Amino acid sequence: MESIPDDPHSALAAADDARSRLTTSLRLPAGFYPLLATGIAVQVGAAAYGIAAQTVTGVAIALAGVAVFLAVAALVLHRFSRINGVRVDGLASQVVLVAGARASLVYLGALAVAIVAAFDSRWWLVAVAAVAAGFGCALGVRHWWHAYRQDPVTHARGASPRVLAVLAVVACLGCATLLVLG
Repeated sequence: MESIPDDPHSALAAADDARSRLTTSLRLPAGFYPLLATGIAVQVGAAAYGIAAQTVTGVAIALAGVAVFLAVAALVLHRFSRINGVRVDGLASQVVLVAGARASLVYLGALAVAIVAAFDSRWWLVAVAAVAAGFGCALGVRHWWHAYRQDPVTHARGASPRVLAVLAVVACLGCATLLVLG
């Protein structure tokens, strides 16, 4: 076991060095980006169909799409933790909340296109928009990952578990409202 230096500057330098070694040793699991892109694409396609259908079955399909995405997100985050032995909160926020500005814009734009296309029964365009959402979000997470590895202090902060829990409750209430009104 390493001894703690008496000099505070040495202790800080040793901590910075340890953080740097840990950050450079982190690895994403195999298939991380394709799995994430697929989960997002399924969610966007299902949401577009469900919103356009405006039926109980449509809402059920939209909810199934959310369930697929959450299962994929949980899987890739679990695999990351298992491979590395640590959890990176910023990564969870990027994956679950599509928190990066670029990724959020791509997601929202593609979702809007998919919804409009679904109302117009242009299913090929729904599929293209869903794939674009998945690809764009995966690229956003990839960009964040590279930025995190360069400067982990700035990029490590993610949404707190409380914020994620509140967002999950709000999403569930919204879905319940859709079912009651549908």
